[in-house]
Amino acid sequence: MVYFWKDKKNGVVYHHTSLEAAAQIDGLTKAPDGSVEDAVFEAAEGIVRLIGDEIVLGKTTAEKQAEENQQKVITLKRQLAETDYIAAKIAEGSATKAEYADKIAQRQAWRKEIGELSS
Repeated sequence: MVYFWKDKKNGVVYHHTSLEAAAQIDGLTKAPDGSVEDAVFEAAEGIVRLIGDEIVLGKTTAEKQAEENQQKVITLKRQLAETDYIAAKIAEGSATKAEYADKIAQRQAWRKEIGELSS
């Protein structure tokens, strides 16, 4: 079990797996403001903080979305890098834009999506 105490003065959330440790280490003598099973705490990656007056365990929906967007941008940039050869072939004259029209359109869509995810 992981126990939580909130300190509104400094915006800190204390957490301990033992009530005795909380008292000895942080001098906490009041009853905990909340508790969760160890597995729940671990699933939240050990992230616990005070947002407003609430103890928030884990990442917020906005933080999760930002991470997903960041991963998608990384994937899209990798896809762009993997198709950079097209520009070189066209510049060197060994290929035409018409030959790679589908890929060029896809690259433009990837760039647009990167812009949307990054804003």
